[in-house]
Amino acid sequence: MFRRNNKEAIIQIILLLATACLLTYAIISKEATYYVHPRFFLGIKVSIVIIVLFAISLLSKIHKARHNVSLRRYMIFVIPLAAAILFPASGVSGKETTMSISNFSPYKNNQVNTDTNNNTNSNAGNTYDYSEGTENSSSYQGDSQSFSGDTTNINSYPDNDAGLETSSDDSKDYSEQYLQYEKDGVMVINDDIFAQWYCDLYAHPDSFKGKRCQYLAQVYSMDDGKPNQFLAGRYFMVCCIADLVGYGIICESDKRSQLKDDEWITVTGTIDECEYNGSVAPILKDVTITKAQAPDIVYVYYNGN
Repeated sequence: MFRRNNKEAIIQIILLLATACLLTYAIISKEATYYVHPRFFLGIKVSIVIIVLFAISLLSKIHKARHNVSLRRYMIFVIPLAAAILFPASGVSGKETTMSISNFSPYKNNQVNTDTNNNTNSNAGNTYDYSEGTENSSSYQGDSQSFSGDTTNINSYPDNDAGLETSSDDSKDYSEQYLQYEKDGVMVINDDIFAQWYCDLYAHPDSFKGKRCQYLAQVYSMDDGKPNQFLAGRYFMVCCIADLVGYGIICESDKRSQLKDDEWITVTGTIDECEYNGSVAPILKDVTITKAQAPDIVYVYYNGN
């Protein structure tokens, strides 16, 4: 009868298998991408195998009854498992994540001539294609939780502490490595290369000036920007959710009022430079915007390549 069985072993097996099932679901559903970089998925899969093997090893103890065993101590394991089921994973809220000026930016505190500022901040020739349809690209398909960006600030370059790399070779044209992604004169920046491209753009804006680019982004407000300006950006992850930070590029469009914060768009524009709070920052001009769907994986991941 059940009372002769080892209840403690049964509870242990249930907890182990429940943990393995949750981890497996997180991998299959891609919910794990909300918390860790995909490069760690192999480690999670190995952990699942070990947990299952450990559970199997306990099967032999089920019929070895133990008396006066308190099962209350296992409640500490039940609580996180129940929380994982009751509170599914979702995207981070922009109100909890800011885009701040980084000490690592080589352009921080660089002063720009006032005449140049006036020229680079002009809003000339903006176009807008804001149809009711969505992007057809399959990489843009999928449902996800959106996050607010109304507390973000621009002129952000990822911190060196996060492991992002740059080079001081000023003679190198850093845009050349992205020519392979160019289509009809436009650099199409997909999620796989977005983080590295963004870092190169901020570190070496001269190499990209005049280039036309296109990428998937969310709309963020600029509290201290011009009425026709907004940020088109994404959240970056280097290792896990602990280092998740939102980064974006200033865009100018006379249709800014038609955009809603957090919505997904495909933005296409010509890269230029502008002055922002005493620093030089990239800006997109001659902007074209198209509605897009949220991708299956909402973050972009820096691989240090």
